[in-house]
Amino acid sequence: MVKLSLTSIALASLLAMGVAAKKKSKDQPTPSSSTAVAPTGTVKEATCERNLKVTNQSDLDAISNCATFKGNIEINGLSAVPNLHLNGVEHIIGDLVLTNNNDLVSFEAAALTKVEGALRIENHILLNQVQLPHLKAARLVSFSVLPALDVIAFPSGLTHVEQMKVEDTRAPTVHGFLADRVGTFMLLNNNYMKSFDFNSVKDVTGEMLIMGNNHALTFQANQLAKIQKATFFNLYQLDMPALTEVQNDISFHENDFLSLNMDSVENIGGTMTIANNNKLKETSFKKLHLINGALSIGNNTQLTAIDGFPALKAVHGTIDLAGGFSKYHIPSLQDVRGGMRLQTTSSQFGCADIERKLRGENVVKGTTWSCTASMQETNLVPTMGQSPNSGNNNNKQPALATGNNNNKGSGNTPTTGNTNMGNAIGQLSSSAASSFNVMATSGSLMAGVAIGFVYNLI
Repeated sequence: MVKLSLTSIALASLLAMGVAAKKKSKDQPTPSSSTAVAPTGTVKEATCERNLKVTNQSDLDAISNCATFKGNIEINGLSAVPNLHLNGVEHIIGDLVLTNNNDLVSFEAAALTKVEGALRIENHILLNQVQLPHLKAARLVSFSVLPALDVIAFPSGLTHVEQMKVEDTRAPTVHGFLADRVGTFMLLNNNYMKSFDFNSVKDVTGEMLIMGNNHALTFQANQLAKIQKATFFNLYQLDMPALTEVQNDISFHENDFLSLNMDSVENIGGTMTIANNNKLKETSFKKLHLINGALSIGNNTQLTAIDGFPALKAVHGTIDLAGGFSKYHIPSLQDVRGGMRLQTTSSQFGCADIERKLRGENVVKGTTWSCTASMQETNLVPTMGQSPNSGNNNNKQPALATGNNNNKGSGNTPTTGNTNMGNAIGQLSSSAASSFNVMATSGSLMAGVAIGFVYNLI
């Protein structure tokens, strides 16, 4: 039997431990100075928190594990990319922008529920399918210059949006618009748009502009109670039975409706313009008692009576009326702080009686007064807010001067608070201009002259 000393046993044990340690070091790579081991979560944060400029589908696939993506996603100017899918991303803390992708036919964001910034899909000639099955909220939504897009839908209901624009699409309607409050709202130049359900909205806090859509457009806003400022062009039917307050100007131009009934409106904070509505036969504003700007009604060829304002007591600007009416009846009117002008082609209109009432009893405080009957239609001077190229001769004499609301109670030629339509139809207020740039371009037919507008979101 071989006897081992304690020293030999200890040396053997140390040798065995050294061999095991060497083997283990060969099995596991040693970190180099250029490759650091990242803490848990760092790789995902680097992927999900950045601005992403997409060049192909793989860029979108790379963020499919990001339920929340923090940053802007820009898809711009791609070619030979017909389909794009944004998978996995539910919440974008930033903007999602698709522009000028000439070959893009379809885009889908299957899981997306919220965009805290802007969702802009603009300037795509071939795009005919946009799928946003779960989108419920975005600060701004813009579908603009999408001539092949014939379906705009929010199947889960778009319930929160501050600014919205739908322009130059092929869609006949918009499905799933369920917001109860919006800021700026624009529906422009959608030639196939025949209906819009705005019934969920109760308050429009910014600019509202509906213009250049299909002449059969029915716009339903049955719960709308308050508007900041609005312009309505080319509608077949307009329903706003709950509207009680207009904080600034409101205008109705070149519409095809037979009647304009807004019987719940109590006050208008700026000017009301009703012009060039050639099928309009009746107006009804039963509760309206104050217009803080001007009242301008001109060139509504079927409107034979200026009435429908039984409670109107005060107009703080001008009253400017022109057309073929034979009757004037605003029985409660007591205070017109600007001037007044009446022009009619009717030979049955009695200017003397009206002047005796309105001038003799000092209802009209301004220095400008005129009333003329039996006029030739070509001699009618366009009213304030009426397009100068609507078939009337604009060179006979200037229309009543316009200015700003600071002077509307001066007693001189009154102001309207409304931009002259010959200069810019439906020009936006400064509050809306902070979100939308307005640029005039030749395009759609407005009041007999090709005047169009392109509204670009910032």
